[in-house]
Amino acid sequence: MTRLAAGIIFIAATVLLTSCDGRSRRASAKLRSENAALHREVEALQDRQVELEASLTALATEQGGNRGAAAQTPQVAGLTISPLSGFEPGEGPDALRLEIHVAAQDGRQRPIQLVGPLEAQVLRPVPGRSPVVLATTKLDPTAVRDAWRGGLLGATYRVDVMLDTASIEPDTPVLVHVFHTDARTGRSLEATSSVAHRPSTRTSP
Repeated sequence: MTRLAAGIIFIAATVLLTSCDGRSRRASAKLRSENAALHREVEALQDRQVELEASLTALATEQGGNRGAAAQTPQVAGLTISPLSGFEPGEGPDALRLEIHVAAQDGRQRPIQLVGPLEAQVLRPVPGRSPVVLATTKLDPTAVRDAWRGGLLGATYRVDVMLDTASIEPDTPVLVHVFHTDARTGRSLEATSSVAHRPSTRTSP
């Protein structure tokens, strides 16, 4: 085989491999996109189911002409802990304030008002053992109403939890659990996420 023929074969093989690699990346990207879309669709269906169950609960407590209104009233379908959540300096040199932003959505994944008490719990993960509870804060229904915050990134309920710097390891996320009892239906909802303390940067606006 001449050097020219070998060169031609090498170039052709390179082009073929590059083309295959490009098609593979495009196929993988398409699958990821389709998977994300299906995931969002499943979440939307789950929220809708939860809202319908809440509507049935509301209907069971209403009578007469109020039942039609109860059936059409949006209900809380889920809670999420917003990425707006983060650490801020506390009042003292060894104090931290964890601002937990809780968002609520109805069955169509639209913002909805919370009515009822809200509890936030902060835990530190411990390898091989149960997490250690660092702090717990509870808000009554009036405090929850006052905790509402509006902004360009959406409406949330802000819960402040005071912590000691000695209990937090830099760049190690803490676990955040929030619990809410819907005063309209008596249903319990909760959400979990993690928030990292990065002393060199602000993690919340």
